[in-house]
Amino acid sequence: MVFLVNINKNQINTSAGKAGKIKDVGGVNGSPISIAPGFPDLEDQFNQMGVTHIRLHDIFGIGDIDNGFVANRSSNQNQLMINVPSASQAKARTFIAEYANKRTIFPYAAAGMRAKNLSLAMQNVNYKPTDSYIKRILDNNPSVNPNNIQREVMFRVGRTLDGGYEVPENFDIYASLVGEVVKRYSLNYQSIGLPRKVTYWEIWNEPDLTFFWNNNNPQVYYEFYSKVARMIKSIDPDAKVGGCGVANGYNPGGAYIDGLLNYCRTTGTPIDFLSWHFYGNLTADPQNVIDIGNAIQTALTKYGYSNIESICTEWNSSPFGRANILSNVQSATNAAYLTSALIFMQYCKTDKAYYYRGDASSFGLFNDQPNPSDAKLKNFCTCAAQGFYLFNKMLETPNILSHDNQFNTGLATMAAQNDAGNKINIIAANYQIDTSFVSGSSAKFNYKQHYLDTNRTVNQLNDSWSINEWFGGVDPNTVTFNNAVTQRTVVPQLPVSGYLRAKARTYTQSNTGVGFQVNNISSGYTSFKLTAYRVIEGTRLDRMTASEVSASIQTSFAGGVLKITDTGAKPSTVTLYTIELIGNDGNNNGNNNGDNGNNGNDNGGNNGGNNGGNNGGNNTGNTSGVVRHTVKLPIGKRLAIRDILPPNYVFTANKRYKIAIISKFGAIYVCPGTTVFNAETQNCGSTLAKTFDIETGTLIFTPYISGVLYQNPNLNGNEFIGGGSSSSAGADTFTYVLIPLDEDINGGIYGDGTSGIVRHQFKAPLNKKSPIRDFLPPNYVFTANQKYFIAFISKFSPIYSCPGSTIFSDAQQSCVTNISKTFDIGDRLSFVPYISGVLYKNTNLNGNSYVGAGQSTPAGYDTIDYVLIPE
Repeated sequence: MVFLVNINKNQINTSAGKAGKIKDVGGVNGSPISIAPGFPDLEDQFNQMGVTHIRLHDIFGIGDIDNGFVANRSSNQNQLMINVPSASQAKARTFIAEYANKRTIFPYAAAGMRAKNLSLAMQNVNYKPTDSYIKRILDNNPSVNPNNIQREVMFRVGRTLDGGYEVPENFDIYASLVGEVVKRYSLNYQSIGLPRKVTYWEIWNEPDLTFFWNNNNPQVYYEFYSKVARMIKSIDPDAKVGGCGVANGYNPGGAYIDGLLNYCRTTGTPIDFLSWHFYGNLTADPQNVIDIGNAIQTALTKYGYSNIESICTEWNSSPFGRANILSNVQSATNAAYLTSALIFMQYCKTDKAYYYRGDASSFGLFNDQPNPSDAKLKNFCTCAAQGFYLFNKMLETPNILSHDNQFNTGLATMAAQNDAGNKINIIAANYQIDTSFVSGSSAKFNYKQHYLDTNRTVNQLNDSWSINEWFGGVDPNTVTFNNAVTQRTVVPQLPVSGYLRAKARTYTQSNTGVGFQVNNISSGYTSFKLTAYRVIEGTRLDRMTASEVSASIQTSFAGGVLKITDTGAKPSTVTLYTIELIGNDGNNNGNNNGDNGNNGNDNGGNNGGNNGGNNGGNNTGNTSGVVRHTVKLPIGKRLAIRDILPPNYVFTANKRYKIAIISKFGAIYVCPGTTVFNAETQNCGSTLAKTFDIETGTLIFTPYISGVLYQNPNLNGNEFIGGGSSSSAGADTFTYVLIPLDEDINGGIYGDGTSGIVRHQFKAPLNKKSPIRDFLPPNYVFTANQKYFIAFISKFSPIYSCPGSTIFSDAQQSCVTNISKTFDIGDRLSFVPYISGVLYKNTNLNGNSYVGAGQSTPAGYDTIDYVLIPE
């Protein structure tokens, strides 16, 4: 008999999540950009996982203030060394020290602090590596970020592990250095090409561990925190400051939790969040995160800070850098552990969380394991990464439903529905406590890991690609540094007063699977569609989407009750059940009909006189079909989507329309969570009913109501248009093409396919990159130096750029230097050929962009659907 969970569809659990809404706790430490030679770029993987928060920590110089690495220091943790072959260990130690020191922002910080000289501390300031990483992490270029994820960076103030553990010698100078960084990334961020500012600043990491902070007098840290926090707030009052990333998150009354809060309260020192860490090595129980969250809430309330954020800035099943651990944390067992923890975080004071870590370094979510179906190929991800992906899919249904799971078996579960109430996601993680798993004393699987490539020295990384990839365009041969300090004997750490214990569990029923009974489904729903995805050891890992399962699942639906029994959801699995209810919910229909009834009255006064001022020179008089439209953006004011629609255009409810932006300026922004944009208040958070959707990445607009929607107050959603700017020519103008989409297409469907706007589908060959010439519409006649925009309809849209001035060679399947460039692809994916005529398969068409290889799964991942639009 499986373990049964009852779910009440009519009741939102307001005590879970944030007032009943799922909290986005799926942040990670690390970087989607290669951290060092031998480690891959993972931009596509991070985007598909849905990572929205990244903490800059342990990236070997990136975001580090004053690294002072020493190659053979006896106290080094050597985290990056674990998988390096023994013959290369000595070279690797030297490489890591020089590499991290040469990427540090202030390579003379220690020398300047020692001399009490701020100018010396800022000598040879080295922002560009960090600039490059942050820009690529935040980049909204559709070719890199097709889902248009609006990432947020947390900047950890301090050093990478092994970058030196002595306390900074001069707190005033250190605070001034941090102030310069805040000016760059919080105030002047647009001048260096960042789309958003850095808001969160965490001051140091784990000062309760003396190999990060060699001092056991908490008052010293408090004074350091105060100087840095006050400096940050003096420059950017809206910045979020906090600390201290305490290693022992469960330490009631501890000096770096209660002590820090008491210091801030009594001295008026600003603090916007308290950060802490959780590793499962003591108990192997992910449910302990609830104990920590509750203890943090108690401390915050005690000192009058109940409303500030509680942020878990590091967590995993184990902190031990051992070979077995690195495979264990990538397994299906850890997928069950981490998914359980993500679920449990919804039931305690954990406002954000950052898994350690998300990349391919030690403890990371990605490895170098060959694909079992083809040893020449590498796995796209790990089971643990798929677990992250499945949990982040829950955010599509943000309203947590009440259920009766008391978390006293191996099963952690959560059910949630969308705002319309016609879609329910249920996630189930089945994990059994195993201390040998988190200690690394055993490993069921040993996956091949990435490791540091020491074939070149740091100074030999001076080719243009390497310089751009790892140093932000700076030749490492030009970087000098002097952050050496006298390393003192390590002092004893302060004792910890709190002890976590594993919860009592009974596994008898959860060992056989799980059952769900969804109660109180409206009688208007007459049927349903269930799709289930499972993470399990041995599953295919050539894609982020977990495999679909059905054979182990039985269902029944009668009398408003949906029953699901799954005998395959056994230990060390994670399963996502997506339920689409089919039919009509009577209550919702009544509301929608009422909305539609109001449309006529609201639209009557808007359609005529408003056409002119904003929309001159466009074909916006059209009531249907393809329309090009320009909107004048008011300076400093956001616009609701209804205010940028073509005035006379008649929309059809639930039909899809592509918004293809072709102006350089103007962007569609997304409100957080399920909030709705309110044009009157200019803020997100309105309780207005959502009546349209814009698909992230593809910008496909789907209204839920029909008629002329221009300035229709019934049209509301969680997207809006950013205000204009007077600083650049054209920065107050937003131009796009509106294209109605039909589901069945064959080649070009607008016009004859030889000119004008053409829709085209390209089948990307598997395991082979394609030149742009193969991707173009076959009969289209191009004009030299004319600009054409590529607007993607499919989510699969991998146009990639070659580094520097190299050109893609189809024959060599790589970027080379000996081919003449005859086209360019720029902002907004604007394609500019230098030659005229039919360019499909024209071997004279060459450039620095190419189309990535297709994938056999999931469905559609080898098909690129796009619209070509002449400027």
